[in-house]
Amino acid sequence: MNTKNKSLPIGTSLLTTEHPTLQAKGRLFFCKGCREFKKHYSKGLCGRCYREKYYQDNSGKIKAASKKWQKENPEKVKAARRKRELENPEKAKIASKKWGKENPEKAKAGYKKWCLENREKRRASSIKWNKKNPTKRRELKIKRRGCGVIEKGVVARIITENIFKYGVIACEKCGEKCPDNYHIDHIIPLSKGGSNGYDNLQILCSHCNCSKHVDIADYRGSGKNKQMFLKI
Repeated sequence: MNTKNKSLPIGTSLLTTEHPTLQAKGRLFFCKGCREFKKHYSKGLCGRCYREKYYQDNSGKIKAASKKWQKENPEKVKAARRKRELENPEKAKIASKKWGKENPEKAKAGYKKWCLENREKRRASSIKWNKKNPTKRRELKIKRRGCGVIEKGVVARIITENIFKYGVIACEKCGEKCPDNYHIDHIIPLSKGGSNGYDNLQILCSHCNCSKHVDIADYRGSGKNKQMFLKI
């Protein structure tokens, strides 16, 4: 019975004729909190309102007790967290990203520890990600070599134009197909003042790129369009 009736005074109980000897706990009272007729719990409040008020008044004690219990029961905490992550994968991802941004040092240390403890999983995960994100992999590889930051989308644009030109990723110098073994080459090497801009990058196979060394050479105009429907 959730009927609202503000005409009755707060704390009024409704005894039914079937159960005239009910004790206070269990009667229907006009709750002071939600102002609805519910079973009385304590101090003129229903169970839900009483728990909310108790938490507000004793939040410090509850948090301290919770932390103490978590320290004493790490395995149970871990199992409960894992269960929540499996039941709500999207929420878990969002919460994990948020925590990582707020605690970058802890996140980095935790990831390093996990990598050391799970070398095989880390390797399998890395291979899977590299296959799924070839463009991002190339950008990271160039960045790791100390070439600086490449503007987002530049590598993807170069790869797309190369595919439109040859039908598949191919070397600009020799024309050989190299979808799994291509290099993003700097036409003017960085050591000679070259940049990471779109106009200074080209796709070469590993052999042509390694044999080029630090020479300045632009092979983009030498390749012929192999796709008939794109010829003008």
